[in-house]
Amino acid sequence: MRVAGLEAEQFHPRTAVGLNQNGRSLILAVVDRREFSEGMNFPELVDLMLSFGAYTAMSLDGGGSSTMVIEGRDDASRVLNTLIDEGVPGRERAVANHLGIFIRR
Repeated sequence: MRVAGLEAEQFHPRTAVGLNQNGRSLILAVVDRREFSEGMNFPELVDLMLSFGAYTAMSLDGGGSSTMVIEGRDDASRVLNTLIDEGVPGRERAVANHLGIFIRR
């Protein structure tokens, strides 16, 4: 099901989280923008989440605070998208919250 009336004119970095229909697969997406990409509007974000199998999903904070980091097998942190803050590429924006996911080994 799609939500009617989603804002479609603004293209920005986006962050979304979703679950597949049985709730056993978590889908995380971060879309860059600014000088590196066009970003997405909300209908495009819906299409992206559906293409990855999301049954339910929600948009989280976007803009320069959209950042995805993973811990590699070598225990080193890796940023998966391109950071930008105040027009400065590579600079991480300070934010007050985050969504952290821990997987038991």
